[in-house]
Amino acid sequence: MKEFEDGLETAKEEGQEESGFARVYMVELLYKEKPVIDRDKLLACMQANTGEVQLPEKEEAADGGADLAVWEANEADAENQLTLMFFHLNHMISYEEGPLPAQTCVFSTQGMSDMQEYESAIQQSWNWKEARQTVRECRHSLLFTDFCASGLEYKERLELFQNALKALLEAAPCEAIYWKMSDKFVHPQHYLQALTEGQQLFGALNIRLYQVKGSDSGSREMLMDSSGLAALGLPDVQCHFFDLEPGEMASSLLDLAYYIFDKGDLVKDGETIGMTEDQRWRCQHQYSIAAPRRVVLDIDPGEPYYAGTQHRDGMG
Repeated sequence: MKEFEDGLETAKEEGQEESGFARVYMVELLYKEKPVIDRDKLLACMQANTGEVQLPEKEEAADGGADLAVWEANEADAENQLTLMFFHLNHMISYEEGPLPAQTCVFSTQGMSDMQEYESAIQQSWNWKEARQTVRECRHSLLFTDFCASGLEYKERLELFQNALKALLEAAPCEAIYWKMSDKFVHPQHYLQALTEGQQLFGALNIRLYQVKGSDSGSREMLMDSSGLAALGLPDVQCHFFDLEPGEMASSLLDLAYYIFDKGDLVKDGETIGMTEDQRWRCQHQYSIAAPRRVVLDIDPGEPYYAGTQHRDGMG
């Protein structure tokens, strides 16, 4: 287990993809009409939602006015190539060279991706049945990312990102949000409502279901996993199983994913968990079966339901 933990830390430090950790966290906002951003309104919303926002080094505005709080690239061509960057002084990260603020960035795109690029997310967006039609009607998008924020503690990082995203949604409401890290589409209003209800992972986490074809066992073989925790530096969860009720499994995996987010990666290899007194499901850290490759906590519900193999070293 120690070798696995050391390898996971190395993957984080080197920006490798083995763990699934995201150096840059990202969502895409989709629009039917080209978005027009009121920069003053966006800045006010950012400050209201995230606290003090300005450049790490004060720069004097061209007219001699107040210090700039938003760095804007390509200003001469801003109508076509929007790039805005916000420096969040309430979220500092220590580096050898000195402290730097975490940043969030807004980029315009050259156009939306082909629908095929969104297909897996549309198929797995269980909370929004109309996602496909809405996405088809959109023609424009903005990318919203963090930058130099991966050094934050994962809860602080996600909280900052979601507060900044709320500010962007207030200033430039969109028709759909594509969470690249969880491969999930959410309706903007559903997302904002879920946050007010305490569902911190409504966008950042997705529970996915795959039906496995070609099984000779005569049983219903399925794979269910979460997507989104690994991007924050935590293991996702996964279960490869026969004949269990998908709705109940989804509820169990969602509860486990929220537990991991709340408490951290505390479940050890070989330990058992149970959502009821009768359940004793064995856990093992493994690499994911479904893409993208990342670390997951694999769940063994026991015979005759388990369709996978848990190896003694956890990474077989």
